[in-house]
Amino acid sequence: MPKFLEQKTCFADDGETVASRYSKEVGWDGATLKYAAISAESDKLDPFGRDSEFLTRQEYDQFILLAEEADELVSVHCSGSVVMTDLDEKFVFMNNQSIYVQTAIQSAILGVCIAFVVLLVSTRVFHIALFASLSITCVLISVVGTMVMMGWYLGSIESILIGIIAGFSVDYVVHLAHAYEIASGDTYERITEAFGDLGISVFNGMITSVVASIPLFFCQLQFFAKFGTFLCLTIAFSWIFANFGFMSLLAQLKIPLKEKGRGCSL
Repeated sequence: MPKFLEQKTCFADDGETVASRYSKEVGWDGATLKYAAISAESDKLDPFGRDSEFLTRQEYDQFILLAEEADELVSVHCSGSVVMTDLDEKFVFMNNQSIYVQTAIQSAILGVCIAFVVLLVSTRVFHIALFASLSITCVLISVVGTMVMMGWYLGSIESILIGIIAGFSVDYVVHLAHAYEIASGDTYERITEAFGDLGISVFNGMITSVVASIPLFFCQLQFFAKFGTFLCLTIAFSWIFANFGFMSLLAQLKIPLKEKGRGCSL
């Protein structure tokens, strides 16, 4: 072993020895070899970018198999086991992505469920609350899809934003749903009265929120820039689905309501 460490390497012309070049990789104390490090690279993972959890986990499983094979070989002569480390923290980010995905899905589902309860309490009509929750779900899918089209990666910021989509998108649909429920007449008369009472107010609220989000586009901090884009998308899709999705669904199905009903209607 000492003669091996005193040999010249092929990486330098200044007479660099193996011991000096690999001082951190070879744990030689002068008498026994304490440890030895071997580095391996993946030709599929980008060292300067963020790869998807699916691709990274496939490579991670391959590295685990490689470590297990190496452990079988060296365990015969060494007392310790093989320890695998991630120098580029790719596997750390992979684990974080798994947590982000789980948190985003749980928060989104919980938000839609809470929105359904709020809508049911405010309107006291089951099918109106159901259709309004469907509108919120469409907003959620549209915003997430747009984020993917824009090339966003699922990180801590994106996970938080996905979790609060339901809370942002319930505003317009709950106003129109309540106006429709308290109106009188048949379906056509209720829709006309709901748009006449709150249509312009909902539209002005959408314009105000969209315009207020525009200055955030130019922020240097990533959170504020992404939040401005998220706010603009959520408000725009919420208004579109509330007016053209939710109200159109009520007009198409024409489910009758009790006049001045007090109970929860099915």
